[in-house]
Amino acid sequence: MLYIDDQFYDTDYFLEHTRALEKHTIFLGNSSVRIAVCLEDYSLWLAICFFCKSSNISVMPIHPSTPLDAAKRLSKKAKCHYLFYGNMETVVPLETNAEACNGGSNEGRSSHGIIQMSSGTTGDPKCIERSWRSIDIEISSYVETLTIAKNMTPVIACPITHSYGLISGLLVALARGVTPRVITNINPKYLIKVLQANDNALLYSSPTMLQTIASLWPAEKKIHAAMTSGTVMSKLTFDTLAPKVTHLFQQYGCSEVGCIAVNQHLTQTMDVGTPLPHLKVAAGTSVKDAGEITVSFTSYDADIHGPTQSIRTRDLGYLESNEQHPPMLSFVSRLDDTIIVAGLNVYPAEIEDIILTHPAIADVVIFKRDDAYAGQRVCLHYVTNANISSNELRQWCADQMAPYQVPQQLEHVDRINRLANGKINRRLIAQEYEALLTQQKNAKHKSAQPQV
Repeated sequence: MLYIDDQFYDTDYFLEHTRALEKHTIFLGNSSVRIAVCLEDYSLWLAICFFCKSSNISVMPIHPSTPLDAAKRLSKKAKCHYLFYGNMETVVPLETNAEACNGGSNEGRSSHGIIQMSSGTTGDPKCIERSWRSIDIEISSYVETLTIAKNMTPVIACPITHSYGLISGLLVALARGVTPRVITNINPKYLIKVLQANDNALLYSSPTMLQTIASLWPAEKKIHAAMTSGTVMSKLTFDTLAPKVTHLFQQYGCSEVGCIAVNQHLTQTMDVGTPLPHLKVAAGTSVKDAGEITVSFTSYDADIHGPTQSIRTRDLGYLESNEQHPPMLSFVSRLDDTIIVAGLNVYPAEIEDIILTHPAIADVVIFKRDDAYAGQRVCLHYVTNANISSNELRQWCADQMAPYQVPQQLEHVDRINRLANGKINRRLIAQEYEALLTQQKNAKHKSAQPQV
């Protein structure tokens, strides 16, 4: 049925656990129970997941590295009743009420599914539940769209506690009838060994991991296929990967919808793909006329959401189509990340791609601060692999881009913090930078005071 690292688990293994779970006291006669799962053994998490899916029970996966207190807080926020923690025998009762995380009553709901927390890159993380029915539709639509990968074997080197690895990687593979391999040993050399042992492997991972694998990959060979998600890779990363991967794919989605679009012929990073056929996607018409990406679809949970749902992604993008090619959705920027300088839009990813072409720059992040005159100003944190001053880099930027795009505040840093999926929380970086400036200002003011 599937591999986890080098261990094979057949159908009988999961059926055995299903029979045991059916007799568990927390499930007997209680289909409305909501559970959270934080287990070190991924095969046990999948056993519970498959059981919940077949029994229409709501389940919240939590990454196994999460400490108990943090796991309990997440579980309570999701209004779960029990937490499986560490092993199948440890079931922690939780003080919660029947209110569902989406704001309605859990009692009497006919639709249950996967509960997850959003990444929180543009606000506080929120609890989102997607029904098993909607996930089945997504899987079917995904299989219909990504036809080139129908005979490829997914090697899933990303958390299967998240929808990207769990749904797009593992559940899609099982729906196709192929045997996926889940990788928990995220050692690049081990991962390369696994990929080389599978001629038709399709690696599901993040841009950061793909770049690491590509840097270690033998020069005379190519990676057969790779899928990236979570964040649009930089042009520098794409230029590094593209020559080393025969089939380089990219997908785009959001927590509320799952996968929205897949690009199976990636030629430039901003093109996130063809929208899945069960979705109606709206956006701008060009890069100069980018609009918020919105997604509408028939609700398979009409008793909860009504006959249709419409999701505003808070992403800016545009759709292009012609008679020869299907529609292509292109991502421009997070709406909240867009910097408006004197009425002109600055898109952080565009500026980052330009700055990353400088030979002395190893990594960058663009973010915004309020400005009394221009409304907002462009700020830059950068990591170097050679000696370059902020003034030199600012002058270089002035030669490469329009005046309103040039960073006004530049700060050399040792590293740029990213989330596990490769995303950058620009809002948090801006808050931390603001706090640092305030601290420095207060320290300077204190040192200027006369000593008594």
